[in-house]
Amino acid sequence: MEPSRTVAQIDDVVPTLTTDELAAAAAFYSQKIVSIIVGSGAGGGFDTTARLVARHIGSHIPGTPTVIVVNMPGGGGLVAANHLFSAAPKDGTVIGLFHEAQVMNQLTGGEGVQFDLLKFNWLGSSYDDPNVCLVRSDASVTRFQDLIGRAEPIAMGGTGPGSNSHDAPQVLAKATGANLRTVAGYTTTNDVRLGIERREVQGMCLGWESVRTTSAQWLEDKYAHVFVQNGTARHRDLPGVPLALEFARDEESRILLRLLDAPSSISKPFALPPDVGAHRVRVMRHALWATYHDPAFLAEAATMRLDFQPKTVREIHQVLSEVLATPPDIAAKYRQIIQP
Repeated sequence: MEPSRTVAQIDDVVPTLTTDELAAAAAFYSQKIVSIIVGSGAGGGFDTTARLVARHIGSHIPGTPTVIVVNMPGGGGLVAANHLFSAAPKDGTVIGLFHEAQVMNQLTGGEGVQFDLLKFNWLGSSYDDPNVCLVRSDASVTRFQDLIGRAEPIAMGGTGPGSNSHDAPQVLAKATGANLRTVAGYTTTNDVRLGIERREVQGMCLGWESVRTTSAQWLEDKYAHVFVQNGTARHRDLPGVPLALEFARDEESRILLRLLDAPSSISKPFALPPDVGAHRVRVMRHALWATYHDPAFLAEAATMRLDFQPKTVREIHQVLSEVLATPPDIAAKYRQIIQP
């Protein structure tokens, strides 16, 4: 993990707010309601992060507005991303938090995509969060390597294309030969968890931070365990869990797995819609960065087992630009896998 930046160091991305800007922002935001629209249902990792930020960011916005969370699930964040891009007020009172893997939906021309991620006013992201897959400990197969070439599949629950829960098992199956079958259509990842408990499916894939916060009891009770992880190196918390790359069939498979993992370095990013005034964008960028470094915020995060590793706007744009520059033949192959 790179060294933590200070609030002052965000000036390499956002200029220092002037006295006039602070006064104008205080006058505007005083007695306002700021909404954080979350592209998932209540109880999941995105919702948990949004509500934690909502409890603290208001004190860092001039005028100390009330901050609320509005859940807008659907399509792995697609519905929320479309709403933020086109329909949400563009006055700095609506912030969006939807799945970073929507970049893959845009790259592959996914159905229903009505946004351009490079046009959002990004504020910052929350985690460097590798995708992992967990499975019930009483499943018929509990080691990932035993699924490779196996006749009978393991059912993995998912929401919609553009989310880890849907895309990861599809790509893993194609790239490694593991017999994973995606059961899509769950509204939220919390619904997937309920599906696992009801034995409708045997596992799911999602970010490690989400697993740590929403499925910690499963891990402690050994009800379920992580059996594979993405990334180029094993996460410090998961030294005994194999990397999907270790089972890649060929070089093209390795490229697809790296593409699947790329958005995880900017996990749970916050954004304003396009066309918000530049001064209010700067106000919100400073507010989010100050929140990420607020001792009270970090103390509460620690009790929730959340380990924030925020990324700046420049870093978000770098990842998005690199992914969206993927050669068309590789993008087409990825699309064929996640939207056959």
